[in-house]
Amino acid sequence: MLTLRGFAVVLLVSANCAAQVYPRWFLSPVEIKCKSTAAGYARAYYNGASSDSAAYLNACKNITLAHYVKIKGGEAYWATEAGVYWMGNDITEEIDSEYFREVVSSGHKIAKYANKSITIVLAAADSCSLPSSLLKMDTCWLREPDWVESVPQGKDYIYAEGVAPRYFYESSSWESAEKRARFNLARSVNVKVQSIQKIEGRRGEDIRNEEITAEIRDIEVVYRWVDRKRGLYYVLVRMPAIGGKGE
Repeated sequence: MLTLRGFAVVLLVSANCAAQVYPRWFLSPVEIKCKSTAAGYARAYYNGASSDSAAYLNACKNITLAHYVKIKGGEAYWATEAGVYWMGNDITEEIDSEYFREVVSSGHKIAKYANKSITIVLAAADSCSLPSSLLKMDTCWLREPDWVESVPQGKDYIYAEGVAPRYFYESSSWESAEKRARFNLARSVNVKVQSIQKIEGRRGEDIRNEEITAEIRDIEVVYRWVDRKRGLYYVLVRMPAIGGKGE
């Protein structure tokens, strides 16, 4: 017999599951065997064709970013006894515009997922197809994946994680998380830290500025996950380490 309390628990779990169901190719893109693929995002327009076109163009841009991107800029932090506060950033990404045009003209849309708020298109630079196992809707993850708290380490790849809050448009959350992950990859390649300390009596403050200029390439999105309870979107990416052999 299902009690009222048990019924409430079932409803809560069902709601969380329904909110986190995506195609497997989206949550676990590391399993995609096609070369040069990326997901693109667009908010759901009244005209579905417009959403498809916008998501495809965004996917082509993400393929281009994965191929090569030069990241410049920095961000600042203010550390006090009360904690560390983020003060903002001025990050820019430069891509190969010619490569982008080639991908747009010769790329292929190989999968799509859409709901009332977002359209996601999986595009590839070359023609390929996905196995049926990747087209299935993946079961929701009620437990936080291990990589969220502990970014993988290895000799063949450099890993980085990007996190973004829930914005009004879900597409903005996923895009921001991926951009943050790329920035964190760039930080692992080249970062210059400048710190200014101010001490008054027993109290101290530290303003830290990180300046980054790095060229990164061959980036892969490995996993995605949503923490619906806290409203956070996570993306794990990687790129080959110098001298690494890959998997």
